[in-house]
Amino acid sequence: MSRVTYLLGAGASFGEREVGEKGEKQFIRGLPVLSELKEAVNQLIPKNMLYKIDDSVDTARHLGVKDVHQYAHLVRALERLREMCASYPTIDTLARQLYLTKQPYLTSDGNSIYYNDLKSILSIALLMMQSHEMRDLRYDGFIASIINDKRQMPPMTILSWNYDAQFELAYSGYSTESRYIPHLWKELNVLNKTYPTEYDSTKPFAMIKLNGTAFFTDITSPVSIQGREVGGIRDCFFGERWQNPYQYGAEYIDSRHYTTLSYSWEKEENVVLRNQVMQRVRDTELLIVIGYSFPYVNSDLDTFIIDSMPRLRKVIIQDMNYTDVKERVEEMIPAFKRIPVAFEHKTNLQQFYIPNSF
Repeated sequence: MSRVTYLLGAGASFGEREVGEKGEKQFIRGLPVLSELKEAVNQLIPKNMLYKIDDSVDTARHLGVKDVHQYAHLVRALERLREMCASYPTIDTLARQLYLTKQPYLTSDGNSIYYNDLKSILSIALLMMQSHEMRDLRYDGFIASIINDKRQMPPMTILSWNYDAQFELAYSGYSTESRYIPHLWKELNVLNKTYPTEYDSTKPFAMIKLNGTAFFTDITSPVSIQGREVGGIRDCFFGERWQNPYQYGAEYIDSRHYTTLSYSWEKEENVVLRNQVMQRVRDTELLIVIGYSFPYVNSDLDTFIIDSMPRLRKVIIQDMNYTDVKERVEEMIPAFKRIPVAFEHKTNLQQFYIPNSF
């Protein structure tokens, strides 16, 4: 379908960092990579949180949270997420364990965290971190550089392992009708692993979210998409409520909402996903990898993606760990491939690489 394919990882949403007065890392824009998640979650936890509900009223009101019980539940969930981040190399490592064993993680306060609980808490934390639209501004520069006067994107495919909403946040200013997420997905021609969208495989531009998105569907407000009735994604961005991440997060600590985040090992939607990925990348000649390390947990789908590019001629890697990423890609290229593949390292991480042809 397109000769250029982008493959995005967590590094594409890295954003900006500052060092605080006590030497702690402050996340100014974008999102933490997995190794930084504990520090980022810690910043979400109010330092004056008291554990007695009655004593938490003033703190909750100060943060603009209406339901004190929900607020207390939210903060405890964030504390448990911080504990889990400290107990494993990455939170994805623990997620994999919970998925395979079907057993819970027992927190220090005696709470049982199952696989879906972990995904929900992680989704809430990620959405809170993206409050006030403090996105990685490289997305804004990228979109402004490639979109034409008719608000059309060039012929290419973006494959994203990220379950954040950084691209959607950056693009939302270009929408003339609605900033509701499913509407933005329609304009961007997004295929989301976990949520049916109005995706058109024949369009020149497409974005495929390989891990879904860390949003929530409200089962009390179903909507119809492509003939399927699904839980409606709440209008979580750009409204007054979204300006208060604690109120927003507190509202999702209940069983009425389901996260649309999905890891690569969840196979339920993989058949449709793989078919669409193969169709989109089969004409790829140039692969641009930004901020992605090809972790082994994603090897199955990553190998399928590379194997589905018989015309691949060049791989551009925009990442600090060029040698490691290059080796991982080379391992995935089929041995019988006759066309030699060239590699190039782009060291400028201040903006996303764009081919001269665009």
